[in-house]
Amino acid sequence: MARSLTRFASFLRPIGKGSDEIVAVKLHNKALTVAEVRHKSNVINIGQLASVALPRKLDIQNLARQQDMIGDVLRSLRDQIGFTAQDAGLIIPGGIVQIRQLNLPFMTPAELAKEAEDPAFWIELEPDIGKLEDPFISYDTLVSSENDDLTRVVIGYAENASLRQWSDTLLTAHLNPVYLELEPVALANQLYTALPPEDRAQAQAILHVSGDRMELIAFQSQRFDVVKLEISEFDQVLLSEIEDVPDTGGEFWDEVGGRVANTLKQAVLYLQEEQDFPTFPVVHVVIDALRGQNFMTLMDRHFSLAPVRLWDPVANAEMAPNVQTLMSQVSNRSGFTSALGLALRRLGTFGNEGPGILRLSMLPQSATLRRNRQLGVITRTMFVTWLATLLLMGAWTGGLVAPAFLESQAASRGFEGIKAEAEAAQSQIGQINEAVTQLDATLETLNAVSRQRGKAYIIETLPDLVPEGMELSDYLLTNDVDLTLRGAAGSPDVVQLFVSELQNSGLVEQPALSEPILREGGSVYDFEITTKLRQEN
Repeated sequence: MARSLTRFASFLRPIGKGSDEIVAVKLHNKALTVAEVRHKSNVINIGQLASVALPRKLDIQNLARQQDMIGDVLRSLRDQIGFTAQDAGLIIPGGIVQIRQLNLPFMTPAELAKEAEDPAFWIELEPDIGKLEDPFISYDTLVSSENDDLTRVVIGYAENASLRQWSDTLLTAHLNPVYLELEPVALANQLYTALPPEDRAQAQAILHVSGDRMELIAFQSQRFDVVKLEISEFDQVLLSEIEDVPDTGGEFWDEVGGRVANTLKQAVLYLQEEQDFPTFPVVHVVIDALRGQNFMTLMDRHFSLAPVRLWDPVANAEMAPNVQTLMSQVSNRSGFTSALGLALRRLGTFGNEGPGILRLSMLPQSATLRRNRQLGVITRTMFVTWLATLLLMGAWTGGLVAPAFLESQAASRGFEGIKAEAEAAQSQIGQINEAVTQLDATLETLNAVSRQRGKAYIIETLPDLVPEGMELSDYLLTNDVDLTLRGAAGSPDVVQLFVSELQNSGLVEQPALSEPILREGGSVYDFEITTKLRQEN
């Protein structure tokens, strides 16, 4: 049903209209960033990118108490620069939502969707979910291989109540919340989209440094993992102040850099040895701060497993003039990366959810929103079609029907002419009745011939309907119409296919299949089908 609705909405989009683009919002410790991005033909076009300071430092753990402050800043920023999108998405920082990669036996998308509706299914795979009172679980499929008996998914889970405060923050700013994106996913999607197509099969690593948290994000075409770096609080404090240090040389900073680099090295080795990631060609560094040069100098000096590079997410992107002006004033552009990654997302009203390797929205109402938007497109199309039909009928009535009616009114005054026409029409009706009588006789003759179809024809046709992996053992016809078929097959699906073929042949009416019975000690199913020969009228 969901796929059909999506295709229908996409087909009607030229008439029903509707936008699927969003404005992305990213909350920093002391600032707020918004971004609008278009992606077409592997080209990223940044239409809007702006950042503004918050009146006071943001406390993520008490977001509900700061929604008014954030809403005021967003509304003010919207008045200044003017967002083109009415829908918005918000970045959820790492650590708020738990994210896991899970390997399951092969399941079709429909089977997985059905199982995913039951939280007990996920709790059995990830027991920590059972500790939540009211969990919301979102998932996306990386691999679905019947040959390997493997379905690999990435899931995110959190309390519904904790997610609600994030969507409420956008509502406070008079924006429509349509996407809640996990920051590791937004970073991975941005990098995947920015890479040349030939490099997307390579393993990629992103070191994300944000406030009191450092994590390593790794992904490949069929893998995704996030590893939190266990950095001591003492080192976290030092790293938060490192950009204000004039010189990071000396024994003290070498010890700090050695500890951080060793923790990063252990995370990289874990991903390569335990999670089967190949060697990373480079580690892209994202620092959620205004500056990052001192940190990069420290990592260059102490981390040797792979080159580290401060990521510039706008390097190969097209930018509006105001965005170019902003970027020329910023030394560390990596802090905008997750906002740009979220801005690539789409609600999926018309089937396109945006580029990237993962689509993992943590907004519980996203599916309902998508369906409502699709129904809105259909409703607008019906209204436009009705209005166009009304105008067309009015033009047709005024231009063709009305003149013809007036003309007929004048002609009707000639009674004798009408009478003559009626007599001529009566004569034609008599001729038509004679022709119909002859045709009825011919049709009766043809029906008599076609009634020979019956038993002989179905006996000739049955072998052509039997699919591979099945054979018939018994054929019983009683009362000239009641037909019973018995046989054996390798699986119930083959029997069901035969029943469908019988139904579609037009020879029988409503074939009924009894439950196939598996023979003891074997893999063969016995079955019985009862039906009636179709009678020609």
